[in-house]
Amino acid sequence: MPRTKEQFKKIRQETKSKILNAALELFAKKGFSNTSISEIAKSAGVSKGLAYNYFESKQKLVEEVIQLLFTELSKVFIALEVTKDPFEKIQLAIDLTFNWLTEKEDFWRLYSSLLMQLETKAIVEKIAGNFMDEMFKEMEKIFRKMKIKNPAAETKLFGAILDGMSFHILFMGEKYPIEKMRKFLKSKYRRESLGL
Repeated sequence: MPRTKEQFKKIRQETKSKILNAALELFAKKGFSNTSISEIAKSAGVSKGLAYNYFESKQKLVEEVIQLLFTELSKVFIALEVTKDPFEKIQLAIDLTFNWLTEKEDFWRLYSSLLMQLETKAIVEKIAGNFMDEMFKEMEKIFRKMKIKNPAAETKLFGAILDGMSFHILFMGEKYPIEKMRKFLKSKYRRESLGL
């Protein structure tokens, strides 16, 4: 029995997803420059030709992987909509960020390594730029609702703290006191701690 259009579409999506996930894992472990399309195809269980059928170049593939990374990260901000209280939003943002970092380590490792490589830095900045701008605007709104004196500066500080902790988690692994630092940061941004 011949396959339907829906079946072909599903097969294409599954194959593309396999290639993207294999690329994510290999780029994260070996770096962009040290990973070939052949290795990605082999890891995905497809031929090199089929991989090129989905992605015309390694650069196009890394662009989609980065886009996937930020699509995943944007789910953190969608999840903040469950509450209107800005203090609860900050607590939730901290929890979701820490959860994301521990559950999606490959994503974070990849993002970090791509930012450090000259061949991919510009690609990451192009894709991340708009996302980061939107993220900072949303965080600034939350800090403004919290009545923080300088919400723009607090947003940058909050982002820097999370980025710094993220790198520490990445490089120190199990030695980093994740839960202790999560509690510390959540305590720092409680209404009572801020005197608001």
